[in-house]
Amino acid sequence: MTSANAVPFVVAIDGPAGAGKSTVARGLATRLGYTFLDTGALYRSVALIAQRRRIPWDDTVHLGELARVLDVVFAKDGDGTRVVADGSDVTQDIRQAEISEGASRVSAVPEVRAGLLAIQRRVAARANVVAEGRDIGTVVFPAAQAKFFLVANSETRARRRTLELAAAGKPAIFADVLAEMLARDARDSGRAVAPLRRAEDAVEIDSSLLTPEEVMAHMLAVVRARGG
Repeated sequence: MTSANAVPFVVAIDGPAGAGKSTVARGLATRLGYTFLDTGALYRSVALIAQRRRIPWDDTVHLGELARVLDVVFAKDGDGTRVVADGSDVTQDIRQAEISEGASRVSAVPEVRAGLLAIQRRVAARANVVAEGRDIGTVVFPAAQAKFFLVANSETRARRRTLELAAAGKPAIFADVLAEMLARDARDSGRAVAPLRRAEDAVEIDSSLLTPEEVMAHMLAVVRARGG
């Protein structure tokens, strides 16, 4: 938490799927003692709850209404975080491949982004945060004190995702994961609303040949140098 007069410190981490944003953001938040704001989980939660309520992922009106009222809570669970949405633990369900695609689709809906933008800013108004996503440094927190754009080549990102799915008991074919990832890159970068792009003042880090610890060390040095 920050004191009454202090300005919360925001670390913004953007980049494409599979670049390692979530792993690094969680680790960095732990080292700094900051709140981890998993923005991807918010969009995934909207996609999942919409699916459960039989709201199509292209129904902009009802998706917008859902985003405005959806109750999402990030609950500490040991060294991890559980995601509770609409009153149920959705931590595992939002990581399904189908929901990943749904999150990409609903994130292109202006009404959804507007609804979740307010949630993200309320969290950051109360505490120092490490936030990761695709438009954190450009749209959500344009005044963030430290911004990073994390990238990796597509093969590395697809391999990481394939291993992640296998570890979760959901084996997938590398070629399929790669094709899906490239399609998602195109959607995220080409959408009209808040497209994926590097903020002009963001530090770009290529994680293709780096371990998460090496990436975190680089980021930590920048954050500390800026007073975080």
